[in-house]
Amino acid sequence: MSNRIGILGCGWLGTPLAESLRAKGNIVRGSTTREEKVNQLSQKGIEAGVLRLGEREIEGNPEPFLKGLDCLVVNIPPGLRKDSRADFTARIRLLETYLQQAAIPHLVFVSSTSVYGASQERVTEADPPMPDSQTGRQMLEAEKVLLGNTARTTQILRPGGLIGSDRHPVFTLSGKHIPSGGNERVNLVRRQDLLQILSLLIANPSFPGIFNAVFPEHPSKRAYYTREAIHFGISPPVYGDSPAPPKGKKVSGPALKALGYSFAHSIWTPDLPSHPGDIEGED
Repeated sequence: MSNRIGILGCGWLGTPLAESLRAKGNIVRGSTTREEKVNQLSQKGIEAGVLRLGEREIEGNPEPFLKGLDCLVVNIPPGLRKDSRADFTARIRLLETYLQQAAIPHLVFVSSTSVYGASQERVTEADPPMPDSQTGRQMLEAEKVLLGNTARTTQILRPGGLIGSDRHPVFTLSGKHIPSGGNERVNLVRRQDLLQILSLLIANPSFPGIFNAVFPEHPSKRAYYTREAIHFGISPPVYGDSPAPPKGKKVSGPALKALGYSFAHSIWTPDLPSHPGDIEGED
């Protein structure tokens, strides 16, 4: 029997997720904030509509979008980079009132490893988050709002920095002189892995909880971005601090491992060997 799955936020991650779920025979509804994208989604067999989640109101009509869903994936950015005064928690609190009215039985919320502070060093889902950024603090409060509803299955997914064949931070960093941070670890995940993880969570509504999603290899930013820049034939970033062993936040995810998931897509761009240092499980 087909499941009815909603994806609130059909962007770089949500659209391929919707396509994958549709290909498996599910009925998929997807939201976008752009009118011109509705037709694109509809052509892919996705029941599409415009929804804009604000702090005080939702533009669009959320009731028919949410009605009868077996699972809802919430995948919307906090928007604090564009507007530091934005209140992401208020947006999620407003959304939660609609979720309760619709009696959504299963929720997957795409959060972020920003809920963990840099000073926490090695962290798993069992460690209490100590965010040190506004984005991290608001994400954590949003998680609490959604986890407060015990009448449904809620799964919180905390991915690291997302990379893909058409999205890589090395292009933004290329050629820049960065005073410090070259020895800090990266916490990244490829979109292909995250799509598979989301499908796994959607298919397992009997497993609520928090799931970190970070590829289990954590080289320093200097080592990683230098090698990636070489692969793409661009100038690497130059870090001002002296090279040293990798340090800082290292996020691992035993909760996903317990569900049987193994990462299949390296953070290293193909055709380059993996960096030999700082692989999870090796000290």
